[in-house]
Amino acid sequence: MSLFQITVRKGKHWQAVAEQNCPHQITTDLSLRLTMQRGDFCLQIDNCLPLRGVTALFGRSGCGKTTLLRAIAGLDRHTGAEVQCGATIWQQGGRFVPVHQRRIGMVFQESSLLPHLTVEQNLLYGFNRLTKDTAITLQPDQVIQLLELTPLLQQAPEQLSGGQRQRVALGRALLSQPQLLLLDEPLASLDQQSRSEILPFLQRIGSQTGIAMLLVSHQLDDVVKLADNLVLMQDGRIHSQGPLPQQLLQPELAAIGAMSLLHAKNYGSTDHLLKLKLGQQQLQLPAPLHGDSANYSPTSYRLRIQARDVALSLKPLNDSSVSNQLQVSISGFNNAPHPAETLVQLTLEGQALQALLTKQSVERLGLQLGQQVYAQIKAVALD
Repeated sequence: MSLFQITVRKGKHWQAVAEQNCPHQITTDLSLRLTMQRGDFCLQIDNCLPLRGVTALFGRSGCGKTTLLRAIAGLDRHTGAEVQCGATIWQQGGRFVPVHQRRIGMVFQESSLLPHLTVEQNLLYGFNRLTKDTAITLQPDQVIQLLELTPLLQQAPEQLSGGQRQRVALGRALLSQPQLLLLDEPLASLDQQSRSEILPFLQRIGSQTGIAMLLVSHQLDDVVKLADNLVLMQDGRIHSQGPLPQQLLQPELAAIGAMSLLHAKNYGSTDHLLKLKLGQQQLQLPAPLHGDSANYSPTSYRLRIQARDVALSLKPLNDSSVSNQLQVSISGFNNAPHPAETLVQLTLEGQALQALLTKQSVERLGLQLGQQVYAQIKAVALD
């Protein structure tokens, strides 16, 4: 079982590409006003979504995620809806900008590649049909390199695995020169091996092209690996939204599996152990065995920590195999899904961390708000 799970967020080579080739990336908000009644279901949205990094629309099946995404794309036209991207109105009153004029790229559960074309021809299908006034911010060779598609270019779609087909679909969407990428459950139809294959490429797109992404998912693990912001939807409405680390503290997510997201800086490795720094404190964990170190020189990491994998003590434990013992302060207590347990909210160098303890342990240790304690986090495996 993975107690620490880690994602590279920054790379030297493609960061430079993003800085040079993404002058039109969106750095504003998407304003939405929409009411749609269908049977007993009502979608009612009046919100602004951030278009910076990766924003995940998350919630249970049937909560309205895909319906909202299709309205944003212009695939469905709802009477009275208002959709505005920055200063550009996509829908309002009698004005309706069709999907092909919204500068968006779309990837769905199924790749929908054209079966009679090769991978290369599929990639270039939309690119070769761009109008002359389209600003070209991503060239085919850059996208092919980013998604490692060179060995596949002359193959037919039927020769590809599910993960490979989704990589081609992502490349085709990127070559449409989008300002916004819409991803509707892009991993849902993949087996676990294919999901593991495609995730690193989705991570690269967000951090290395500068293109904002809206991701629809009901898999919290995928969201935590990819997203910067989380929009929690319930029963056709946006229940809450904000930066991912803060949103993970929402009690509605505890039933799925309470976890925390920490940002740490890399300061080297020794004896195959990666050394990371969180503020003034340090931790170490096994270094990744695989990775394209030629293209990446990461300086910062995201750590995903399950609340059930955090233990607390009143003082450092000297006779313990757990090397990561970090000083934290207690910032709150929340109910856990099980009546015998409590979610203890902690602050670690200004970042939020959660620990799932039994109520008996909380009482036995005499834990109180504001108390300084030590969090033991066992580093035994990585994603």
